[in-house]
Amino acid sequence: MKTLNILIALVFSIFVLNTNAFSQDADAMQKQIDELQNQIQDLTIKMKGVNKKTAKIDDAPKFKIGPGFSVKHGKKSFKVHGRMHWDVGYYGEVKDQDVYGSGTNIRRARLGFKGKADDFSFTATFDKGASAKAASDIGDQTSIDEIHFSYHPTKTMKLSIGKLKMPMYFEEAISSNDLSFIERSVAIDIFSDKQFGPKRPAIRFTTYDKKLGYFFGAAHGFGPENKIDNKDGNKLNTIRAAFAPVLSKTEVVHFGAWGATVDFGGGYAASLCKLEYRAELNVTDAKPLKTSSIHSGNNVCEGAQHYGLEAAYLGQGGQFWALGEYTDYTAFRSGVDGADVPDYNADSSTFSMGYVLNGKKRYSIKKAAFKAPKVKGKWPNKGSGVWEVATRYSHVDMDDNGSSLILGGVMDNYTLGLNWYINGNAMIKANYIRSIMNNKAAQNAGATSASLHGGGASTDIYGMRFQYKF
Repeated sequence: MKTLNILIALVFSIFVLNTNAFSQDADAMQKQIDELQNQIQDLTIKMKGVNKKTAKIDDAPKFKIGPGFSVKHGKKSFKVHGRMHWDVGYYGEVKDQDVYGSGTNIRRARLGFKGKADDFSFTATFDKGASAKAASDIGDQTSIDEIHFSYHPTKTMKLSIGKLKMPMYFEEAISSNDLSFIERSVAIDIFSDKQFGPKRPAIRFTTYDKKLGYFFGAAHGFGPENKIDNKDGNKLNTIRAAFAPVLSKTEVVHFGAWGATVDFGGGYAASLCKLEYRAELNVTDAKPLKTSSIHSGNNVCEGAQHYGLEAAYLGQGGQFWALGEYTDYTAFRSGVDGADVPDYNADSSTFSMGYVLNGKKRYSIKKAAFKAPKVKGKWPNKGSGVWEVATRYSHVDMDDNGSSLILGGVMDNYTLGLNWYINGNAMIKANYIRSIMNNKAAQNAGATSASLHGGGASTDIYGMRFQYKF
């Protein structure tokens, strides 16, 4: 019995000791839990402070300086941009006559500003280059190249009002910074330069989706070279539509069409109904293509219309591209004495293609046009830049032998081009142009009729462009 009592006392003592130890361990654990909760609470407070600082940093305006300048803050942005195009040209003789005159030309010297706030934006660009001229290259002046205000109801829809580019031609939709040749084809510029654009006081609406693009413009006013005091401005309407059934980053099949009409307000100004242009290099002001008698004497030019078709292709991983365009033009005429006067008709076509040796040509359905390749291997530190070779054929027939008998000249130009995209800003272009003219075009350029012998003429043109954009 005594032994049993001792055993029971021993077991009870062990139980009491274990209970005290467990109680002490529980107290220590609770203390650790309390300390951990305090640390978590302190960390939470610190994280809230960090988040507030991060939010302030994210909400701060983001600046980008050089080249150019831009700042962005939420849905608001502002950007300073510009371009400089400096051309050098050498013109061969026409029947042993120096009719063109070689030289240099600051084609464009533009500085612009863009801003956006929520669904509204503005653009203002000023030009001091030869494209800002009034009447001649000697009269170069500062001009407003573009200035317009826009509303964006959706990401793909835009309504603009101001002085802006009218929607027509695939090549006209390509920025002058991204052209694969020094100038756009004469088959394009002969019709779009004065009568129909390229930039006018207008209202323009554009929209697009994954494969379709629609562009519409309505203008009322004069181009910079056609301003006439005390006269109503001419009325212009243009529309362009594009469809890309195949569209990816490296392969595109594009079809498009456009049309434009202009009302000269009663045919009061001969300068508004005259077509003339150079030989795809604007260093000289000599114009082989020139129609000066569409509006003359008792023949009144009431207005004009032209329409065009376009097709383009991008393939072989984005390296090969091709483009073709056709234009049909009609000037509507009437006699002041009620006589029946035949309309004037002309047409043009152009085809070009090229290959990007170590890069990829780009296409944007937003403009339904090509864009220059991106330069990843920038010269001289990261690579050799991007190189591109291109060729183009342009045909313009301004001789209306069928009805009006107005002769403006016929020209066929064959162009070879080499482009070096040095980096994302600088570029050098080199063009060789073989220009073939009929008698009238050669005479318009300045050749004497006695030297032509009825067989027309040809000349070789060499040009280079040094351009920088930001």
